[in-house]
Formats: sequence, C-alpha cells, structure tokens
Amino acid sequence: MEYIRLNTYAKINLSLDVISRRDDGYHNIDSLMQAVNMCDEMIIAIGDMSPESVADFTCQEASIEDLTVRLYINSDTLPPAEDNLAYKGIRRYVEALNGLSLNGVVSVLIDKRLPVAAGIAGGSGNAAGAMLGLNALIGYPLTLDELMTAGCKAGADVPFSLLMNAAMNRNVLKELDGIEIAGTAAQVSGIGQYVEPVSPVTRYVIIANPGIGVSTREVYEAIDSLPEEQRQPKGLWNNIMERYTLEAYPEAKELKELLNSLNAEHVLMSGSGPTMVAYYTTAEAADTDFRMLTGGIGKDRTNWRFWLTETGKESNNDGFSVKGAETT
Repeated sequence: MEYIRLNTYAKINLSLDVISRRDDGYHNIDSLMQAVNMCDEMIIAIGDMSPESVADFTCQEASIEDLTVRLYINSDTLPPAEDNLAYKGIRRYVEALNGLSLNGVVSVLIDKRLPVAAGIAGGSGNAAGAMLGLNALIGYPLTLDELMTAGCKAGADVPFSLLMNAAMNRNVLKELDGIEIAGTAAQVSGIGQYVEPVSPVTRYVIIANPGIGVSTREVYEAIDSLPEEQRQPKGLWNNIMERYTLEAYPEAKELKELLNSLNAEHVLMSGSGPTMVAYYTTAEAADTDFRMLTGGIGKDRTNWRFWLTETGKESNNDGFSVKGAETT
C-alpha cells in the first residue's frame, strides 16, 4: 500500500471584509489569511488500510465513478462522506484530471484535532491535504495552481488552504510543480479563488475556542441586512463578521471580553467564529497570558480550549513549542 502523511494546518484571518453579495448567492470578500501552527494529521493511501491502524476511527464511504473513497475519522461531529470537505476535495481533484482515470480505493485517515465549525478552515485544510496527498501518490499530474483552481469548487477557503498547506508540508511535497509560490500568508479575494501570496505578519498567538459551532450561512445573511455605511472595508485587525457572531453567540462575546482583559496587542475573531485570536509580538507576553488563562481566569469555563502557538512561520526554528489546554 502506498501512502503519504501530511499535517493539515488551520488558518486565521487578520482581516476580513465582505465586499458584496453575488447574484449566485456567494459573497466577494477581501481577507488577509495566514497559516497557524495547529493541525489535524492525515494519512492518504492508495488501497485500504489495515484494520489495526483504523481501529479507533469511524469509516465513511462514497464513490466517484470507479473510485471508492474511504474516510476514517475519529470524530462524530463531522458530516457524512459526501458532505465532508476531504471527499469534496478528492471529487474536484478527479474532475480536474481531464481524462486520467482513477479506480480502486483511496483511503483518507483524519486524526481530527482542530475544532469543527470554528472559523479556522479545519475542514478546508482536510480537503487540501487529501488533494495534495493524492496528487503526490499518483505522480504529481496537477500543478499547485491547477490544484487551487480545482479546490475553489470544493470550498471557498480551499485554494488558500492548498497554498499554505503546500508550504507547511514543503519537505514532503518538494516535487510539486509550483511549490516555489507556496507560502503561509495571502491576500484572498473574490469568493476565495483569488489568492495573492504576501509577506506574513509573524506573531505569537493564543487561539481560544468556546466549544460551540457557528453557522457561516447565518453570519453572511446578517451582513447582507446591514446598512451600506456599516459594510465599508476596514482592513487589518478588523473582521466584519464579529458584529453578528458576538451578538448571536454569548459564549463568543464572553470569550472575546476575557481575552481583551489580558495584554494582547490585538484580539480578533477568525472567520465567522467563534474562535478568537490574541496577537503578541513576544513569546514571553503570550506565554504569561496563556498561563493566566489556563491556570486561573479561564479554567472554570466548561469545554473551552486554548492553544499557544505561532502564525506566519513555516517552521519552529526558534524552538517555540505549541501548547494546548482544555477546560472541563
């Protein structure tokens, strides 16, 4: 059995403006997105996996013409196979092969560590990982640019997730045509299909999630109802989606207020939320606040999760390690 292991990383939004609603119901956005050093772990394989390797995972199965896709997932909060972004990514990948036929079985094991429906594109990262991994296994027939074009049909965040997950897995995917353009940050526009790599804003960050999901559809509908003067682009360190999410989800509001009581330079919701990100220039300041959260003022909140990590870097060259904590 041929297989490849990839880490599929989350993204955060350092800015998010919704420019307009399109006639097809989608929205044009303008956002600075960056990779953050938190990830799910994936194995993509040609053929099935051994029973012992998937003993703790639930199997979901779906077909794409003559190809059977088996998803092994250690989470009961994810959708059925046909609605899973990893499957959607593979389906769009197969369509982009333009006559190159795939048959048999492709297995995708997702060790889910990121929160679901949290505004950090964990599902889009899984789609990107499945596409990048399968492309590598069959000899790199598609370039990175071609993968990103196909990925847009799977989900709005998938093109950027492909760009930054190619960068974050550069050592494994070094034979990918176009890997040289891969990076950890990009200005993303349109419905997500326009991805312009930019220099990252490197920061130490506390990622905080209150253990709930947010409906992205509801957030966009709320933005559509705003008066025009309240929808003007504001750029870096602003997220237009915060207004609705903080009003509709008390847990998200409480979480942002808690992080604002600390010493971060900025606190900003990622995507449609409810995940909040606190930004720091120094590791010392971030670590001090993280210890305050996990050891004191945040530990009594049920099911809240906190991580201390970095954004904007491809590797931990300074030896900084990711820390995580969960309240119960």
